[in-house]
Amino acid sequence: MEGTIGSKGLVKKTELVRIMTDALISLGFNGIATDLQNQSGVNLLDPTIRHFLDEAKRKEWNSCIKLLQEEEGLQVRDEKVARFLLLEQIFLDFLKDDNLDDALNTLQEEMTPLGVKRRRLEKLPSKFVFADSGEERFTEVTRKLQKLFPPAAIVPEGRLVRLLEESLYHQMRDCDYHNAPDTDMSLCFDHCCWKSKIPSKTVQTLVGHTDEVWFLKFSNNGKYLASSSKDNTAIIWEINAEGGEFSMKHKLEGHEKPVVVVLWSPDDQQVITCGENEVIRRWDVGSGQCLQTYGRVDVGSISCGWLHDGSGIIGAMADRRIYLWNLDGTEIEHEQGQRGQKIYDVAMTSDGKWLVSVGREQNEISLFDRVTRGETVIQVEGMVTSFSLSRDDKYLLVNLITQEIHVWMIDGRREPRRVYKFSGHKRSRFVIRSCFGGYDDNFIASGSEDSQVYIWHTDFEKGPCCVLPGHGGAVNCVSWNPTDLHMLASASDDKTIRIWGLDLE
Repeated sequence: MEGTIGSKGLVKKTELVRIMTDALISLGFNGIATDLQNQSGVNLLDPTIRHFLDEAKRKEWNSCIKLLQEEEGLQVRDEKVARFLLLEQIFLDFLKDDNLDDALNTLQEEMTPLGVKRRRLEKLPSKFVFADSGEERFTEVTRKLQKLFPPAAIVPEGRLVRLLEESLYHQMRDCDYHNAPDTDMSLCFDHCCWKSKIPSKTVQTLVGHTDEVWFLKFSNNGKYLASSSKDNTAIIWEINAEGGEFSMKHKLEGHEKPVVVVLWSPDDQQVITCGENEVIRRWDVGSGQCLQTYGRVDVGSISCGWLHDGSGIIGAMADRRIYLWNLDGTEIEHEQGQRGQKIYDVAMTSDGKWLVSVGREQNEISLFDRVTRGETVIQVEGMVTSFSLSRDDKYLLVNLITQEIHVWMIDGRREPRRVYKFSGHKRSRFVIRSCFGGYDDNFIASGSEDSQVYIWHTDFEKGPCCVLPGHGGAVNCVSWNPTDLHMLASASDDKTIRIWGLDLE
């Protein structure tokens, strides 16, 4: 069966039949696999290779070594490694039979001269203490021997499924609007999501603030939304479990100046608010009562955050220092910050290792290692106005004064590096905040001074895939519900919050 199949002539018929045969066997259809080989005249394995593997399955290791030496059809990629694996089984069989002299002779006279697997050789003497005689050992060596044959000789196990999975994965990654679990993928048709998979329709407008809404954030469990405003208040909104509509749970009053941010504790039982150049307050979500205030005499706060485990508070203060407090208000420590510049945004990674901060006097982001006390500084291409961390702490989303949004990888295994850059939104005067969201955090949403919300897919550094009009003023902040892939919230200078859902019409 020679030739190719398919419109592009890339698929060889014989390889396709062999891969199909392997797939049928893996699915338990051995009889059908045999019929396919008989009718096509294409065998899954060359007879010489099949004989070799059959001998290995019967644990006839010496016979396998003889075949390696005598059969020209056995073209393994590394004959020495194959001989080593077979001799290793002979060595272990001698141990199992308490034949220590022959085991030692095999190790010293036959295996060592091969000059391969030196680290494995060093560990083999320990086998004198315990030699594994289970079936797992024989299954593993057979698998390793199969890998030594070139793919053209032995079809890699599960090759068809792997090819299909890769095809589905690339279709998914090429889809601008993919926002659903991968289990929704189908082999029966080409994958394509529509814009209806992205929250793009206003489903509710929340009115409760009397001035510009500057910040908002969904709780970690997705059941609440907190917002803060220029009107000196923060509001906790509760989502109705049945209808999905929001209602005001508490209005948090007590600040004397605009509330810059409101942030959830890891367990969603409390929030903290940061007044503009004022104090930081901690609130109980259940009662709406203020539990504690944090600050320094005559020193106002600029930004705040939670310690990774919720055991304390971080405050970026106007004296250019970062302070850490226990929940009871006891000061733990303080850091100088980015070489003495004023800090405008601060956060801690969920493992407590990194304290991330930005100032606006230098084009830098600071990653302070709380374990080693060392600092990694990321140089960026413009003044940073805000940032946010991905849920897995591997990525940093950075808003710049240059009307660009950059994504940096900060996984700790290598030097931080920029991986994406997005543009299209408008920013000239105000602090605009963006966020990750959607399935597997595959999307980025951002506010904009042109009263719209912008959404990009992280795999496409082109224009936004969605632009959402509706607000009557600059959109300062957005937040994507972490548990509802199809819910997005936006805060605006028009004093309202818009909840965006799917447009199914």
